[in-house]
Amino acid sequence: MMILILVVVLAAGFACGRLGALSFLGPYESDIILYTLYVMCFAISISLGAQYREGEGEKLSGKALLYAFGTVAGTLLAAVPMSLFLPVSAKDAMIAASGMGWYSLSTGLVYTYSPSLSVATFVCCVSREILAIFLMPLLIKRFRRPEVVSVGGSATINSCVAAATVSGDNSIVLYGILVGTVISLMVPFLIGFLTGL
Repeated sequence: MMILILVVVLAAGFACGRLGALSFLGPYESDIILYTLYVMCFAISISLGAQYREGEGEKLSGKALLYAFGTVAGTLLAAVPMSLFLPVSAKDAMIAASGMGWYSLSTGLVYTYSPSLSVATFVCCVSREILAIFLMPLLIKRFRRPEVVSVGGSATINSCVAAATVSGDNSIVLYGILVGTVISLMVPFLIGFLTGL
């Protein structure tokens, strides 16, 4: 039901933008988004702080490292067979996948190697983030939080906030921040290593 509400809200926002409704808010759009994010982050961080107070956060830190490395390995391994169905080599498929959902950085890094592959990297990263936002609230009902967090890759930091908002389970944000941060730090090294092969 919550996914349906998200889709309706997105469609309504698109329609308002297309028709010019609420155009008077245009000059304040970035401020509205920014302050809404501040409020969401503050509300969720209260729950995160409580988890660290209870000792759960420290237990998760080591596990988050394992899941971060597992996510990277799984992503790169899954990219290899995708090259059989796409007009790219296994190496290029791995380069596109190594963006791990961080499209703003990875596309620029890949551009110096291949402008066309940079576009593919952008599509791969954006698709991963969008799928994570919609799938995580569904998957959290059947799987453990660390496995669910792996869906988003680097974008997990953002998509976990959306998943927590939809599912009401704020504890997933802690996994998202820890795993997403480690993966984000690995992205420049992965792209640099793979493009240099």
